[in-house]
Amino acid sequence: MESLGEALYTGAGMLWKALWALAFGYLISAGIQVIVSRAQMGRALGERGLKEGAMAGFFGFVSSSCSFAALAASRTVLVKGAHPSNSMAFLIASTNLVIELGIVLYVLLGWRFVLGNFALGLLMMLYAYLLTRIWLPQDAVDEAREQGEKATQEEEEHGQQEGLHWRDALGSSDGWRRIARSFVMEWKMVWKEILFGFTIAGFISVYIPQSFWNAIFLSEGEPSFFVVLENALVAPVVAFFTFIGSMGNVPLAAMLWSKQTSFGGVMSFLGADLVAATVVWIHVKYYGWKFALYLSGLLYVSMVAAGVSVHYLFAAMNLLPEKRPAVEEMIAFEIDYTFWLNLVFILISASMVWLHTSGKQQNDASAGHEN
Repeated sequence: MESLGEALYTGAGMLWKALWALAFGYLISAGIQVIVSRAQMGRALGERGLKEGAMAGFFGFVSSSCSFAALAASRTVLVKGAHPSNSMAFLIASTNLVIELGIVLYVLLGWRFVLGNFALGLLMMLYAYLLTRIWLPQDAVDEAREQGEKATQEEEEHGQQEGLHWRDALGSSDGWRRIARSFVMEWKMVWKEILFGFTIAGFISVYIPQSFWNAIFLSEGEPSFFVVLENALVAPVVAFFTFIGSMGNVPLAAMLWSKQTSFGGVMSFLGADLVAATVVWIHVKYYGWKFALYLSGLLYVSMVAAGVSVHYLFAAMNLLPEKRPAVEEMIAFEIDYTFWLNLVFILISASMVWLHTSGKQQNDASAGHEN
């Protein structure tokens, strides 16, 4: 029972330290989603090209913060006629380049991991683009589009509307109600993933000994290329069995770093939410086995190559992080800046929930009067 309590305490402590960052990130994400709608994203991505790929990456960056929402959004982009390489860029950016993930990485691991994750996302998009130029099975793409059209609803469950100008979004009650609605919907989609991720991180840190990590992740003082490559190859396999999306991967990445995994291995793991078992299965349901396996294999190669590339890019610039904080150092139940920031953002979150609820009640009352 003592170990169980320690595992729960560890997971809760990591979540407490990152709570304000999560709320802050989702608030920014909600505002961006109100200003830039998904309908606007799907218009100019039909052709393959670096410009279109960059646009797809930008739209992914502003679109989503949840792996599972990103899967649905990327399917919509593909079905609307986007080139598969652009839908992949959209998918990668909407899981790896989102603001809140960077903020939580900064809180738990520092700015070098934020910069590394950003470079990882860009390189994954570049490698995926190059790989689709080498081999893109058109029959699998056609089948994926056909099945995707059947699976796509006419209106998504949380119905995106046309984007507002930022002045209208921030300067009107309707704009803030939309932001509140997006904020609440984001949390509804990810709260289980976040809780699961931090809980699993706590249990892994307590129950799995260092000898296990030494057995599956090779380690050296200054890792050789073989060690970095092995770490980058194995990390996504670990992620496959965690069933966790991008935000849930962050505490696990912090835990892996504390267990002596190389920087390249941790980077590869941060991209590996796209090959978790649940994600692969959703791709199968969306597109069929042929395209799902092609997509998963392409993403796996891209994240391994990107993880290794980021490691040596940072090594060349003398930016590889050296400090490996123990998991205990990531737990902070005390009256410090984390406490006050959490208090502020809990109040902001509560106001967003109130604004969403009151707006929903007003809409229901108006609909009742019309009937």
